[in-house]
Amino acid sequence: MNYRPQRSIRWKWLEEKGINVQADPYQLAYMQSLWAVPQDVQAVFCEGKAGTGKTALAVLAGVYEVERGTYDRLIYVRNAIPVRDMGHLPGSVGDKEKPYMQPLNDALDLVQPGLFDKWTRPDVAKLAAITSAYTRGVTWKKAFIIVDEAQSFDLTELQTIYTRISDCCKIVTTGSLRQNDNYRMKKIGGLFPLEIYKEHFREKQVAIHELVNNYRGWFANHADDVQDTIERLRKEDRVC
Repeated sequence: MNYRPQRSIRWKWLEEKGINVQADPYQLAYMQSLWAVPQDVQAVFCEGKAGTGKTALAVLAGVYEVERGTYDRLIYVRNAIPVRDMGHLPGSVGDKEKPYMQPLNDALDLVQPGLFDKWTRPDVAKLAAITSAYTRGVTWKKAFIIVDEAQSFDLTELQTIYTRISDCCKIVTTGSLRQNDNYRMKKIGGLFPLEIYKEHFREKQVAIHELVNNYRGWFANHADDVQDTIERLRKEDRVC
């Protein structure tokens, strides 16, 4: 795939939203995979630290493709772990889940403030924001699908999501193994479920990317490296 700077309409559209990936070869390669047709790249896996743009770029790519009619809907799937203990809270399922969809909302606001509410209206229905608890039994067709925070999905959850997808869909999986919220998750053969699926799909119509530049600043970047300090302290027998 050619990763030279792009000048097509879609890249100009991205720059109009204040996003310039041309200076970051990792982001540029990621965007080209996101915008590739499913026949060339149906699935994209992207790992990276917090603040590298994994989710925002995926959402922007999906919005553009839905707006131009390539796909009918943008489907955003978030892990259900943060909301599993929220049954006692008032409101509908959507009311309970909405705070955990903030990364999606923030990215949509880059396109147009209030786009989340507009696209989730029943008369528009261009966006579905759900947790993994509500994916079993559905079939997705002609949709741009983003599976966010995938490092916290267990193998069964990922399998349930991936087996919902028709060939006319685009599927993007993002995550960071440094930020796993599922403390009960066990490795299988030394690998986390996300790593297993990356290996399972390797050499298919799949692109695997890693973003390395944190654009939030040095503090957030250094905070994400705490595991390196833990490993050093373990070697020094200062932590268990």
